[in-house]
Amino acid sequence: MLYSLLSRIATLSIGLLFAFSSATTAAQQTRLPDIGTAGGSVMSIDRELAVGDMYMRQIRASVPIVGDPVLNGYLHDVGTRLVRNTNDVNFPFKFFWVNQDQINAFAFFGGHVGVNTGLIAETRNESELASVLAHEIAHVSQRHIVRNMDAMERSGPATIATMLGSILLGIVNPELGMAAMSASMAGMQQRSINYTRLFEQEADRIGITILAETGFDPMGAPDFFGRLAEKYRYASKLPEMLMTHPLSESRIADTRLRAERLRQTMQVQREELAFWLAKYRVLVRHIGSYNAIAARNDMNDPNPTIATAARYGLAIALLDTDQPQAAANALAPLLEKDPYNTFYLDVQTDILLAQKRYAEALEMLRQAYQRMPNEQTITINFANAAMQADKLDLAIELLRDYLIREPKNVLALSLLVDAYRQRGDTSTMHETRAELQALHGQFDQAIDSLHRAHRDSSSTLEQRRLQARIEQLMALKQQLEKLR
Repeated sequence: MLYSLLSRIATLSIGLLFAFSSATTAAQQTRLPDIGTAGGSVMSIDRELAVGDMYMRQIRASVPIVGDPVLNGYLHDVGTRLVRNTNDVNFPFKFFWVNQDQINAFAFFGGHVGVNTGLIAETRNESELASVLAHEIAHVSQRHIVRNMDAMERSGPATIATMLGSILLGIVNPELGMAAMSASMAGMQQRSINYTRLFEQEADRIGITILAETGFDPMGAPDFFGRLAEKYRYASKLPEMLMTHPLSESRIADTRLRAERLRQTMQVQREELAFWLAKYRVLVRHIGSYNAIAARNDMNDPNPTIATAARYGLAIALLDTDQPQAAANALAPLLEKDPYNTFYLDVQTDILLAQKRYAEALEMLRQAYQRMPNEQTITINFANAAMQADKLDLAIELLRDYLIREPKNVLALSLLVDAYRQRGDTSTMHETRAELQALHGQFDQAIDSLHRAHRDSSSTLEQRRLQARIEQLMALKQQLEKLR
């Protein structure tokens, strides 16, 4: 329920969030804004980043975010390639998976883009998946929420304050949050429809351009949305994607016409293996709608890419049902052909660890790490294998080096907490746990953990550093509370 509310509230494309001013002229509707100033009177770029950070901390604590380094690396790769071809990017984008089988994606303040695992399960190729990401990126780059807030600020600042308060209340209590929003939006529904049409059209146009310029098939957008509209034409319950992104026949037709024009000027030839590996991983491990029997059937698919991904899915299915040797046999041809593929390395690591072949796992990952130092999947697997092999110093060194580059990686921080605990370093364990708790918006717990670290430390210098961090978190807590 909470995620359903968040995906309706926090998405940039939802029409019921902020009403679009009815005084907007036709010229304003067709003219792209000056992104450097659009919405600046109500929310600066710095403030948008702060608000986005606050939302993300709350979401980490409330939503089933996927802690899968392989999938996270894949999503980051696709999203980053799209962002490179996006104009008006004011901050780095952050992409994350939510373990929900509903079809949806959403974006909110500060460049945060969430994608349901159910979305990749529904898409038929990487261009369809990328089309949804490009659409959400366009919402962010055009600052649609902030632009609408700016319009509302001029007509009724109290309404915006009420609505923002309702959003934050909804994060804590979905039913109360939705009730508060219903009261604050009662008189604005028709203008909200205008808002949806305007900004969805803009996101469609910009998103398809981003898609094509990145080398994806622009037809991925109309193909996917058209198929969804047809599939759920008579459904009594729509997926979140269609509730927050209403699809009319005219909108789909316009999108298809634009995509066909773009496609005439390009040649679409993309390697799809990573997409299919990610899709089969989701189907087997995160959605649970796929098993070894289905994988064996798909291994006979005439498309060699799908057949390869099905073999990979079979290896995961066998491993997850406590058949590590059978999983190793299934994975062996893939690993032999592509020994540094991170999808394969991740599963092979789990196979070796399940068989307690720690030395082999460490050597395999050491070689991979030398080729790709600090790559997310390899580093996390290397550190995990080192911990299971009781090589705690190695695990800690790997994780600390990685966290210098990615300080908000929840999985790496979680492993580091365990590594310090196993080593008996209670002070540093509590300090690391505090950073993990802070990322989940649990500031009181984080401050308490730092007090514990302070108590367990025997170094005056360390105690001063910990006290300074306590004061930083207290200030951050107060700052984020002001945003409410």
